[in-house]
Amino acid sequence: MAAMSALTILSVIGTAVSTVGTITAGRAQADAAEYNAKLSERDAVVAGQNRKLALDQARIDADDKRRDNRRALAAIRSQYGASGLEMAGSPLDVLTDISLEQELDASRVEYEGRARGREGAMQMLGLREGAAISRLEGAAAQRGATVGAIGSAMSGVGRTLSRTA
Repeated sequence: MAAMSALTILSVIGTAVSTVGTITAGRAQADAAEYNAKLSERDAVVAGQNRKLALDQARIDADDKRRDNRRALAAIRSQYGASGLEMAGSPLDVLTDISLEQELDASRVEYEGRARGREGAMQMLGLREGAAISRLEGAAAQRGATVGAIGSAMSGVGRTLSRTA
């Protein structure tokens, strides 16, 4: 009878330890998932900052390009004037064509910046989705651990009761 009582006590202790271990493991998984979610959110903030910097830099680069273009056109006009050409006919057509091409170059700079900005937006979206998934995984791990702990406890109680019966 004393041996049976000792086995019952050991069974109860084993069941309790198993239950606590399962809950602790689930909580650790949930904590790890929350940590990963916070990292993803932080990375999303950084991606947003990088996106804004890319857009700002594109505007600055386009403005610089336009300023350089105006200088180049002024130099061409000056050379035309020094050579005695009038700003009509072919010289004017050339200046108009150069001006259009230069504006197209500046627009390309802006477009490339917007494309980099879009890449940053997509990265931010992916990181935020990753954070949400991590949180869902953490909650699922916690629920799974609780269910596992309940199952472990019930199984242990059942074994204990079957030994004492």
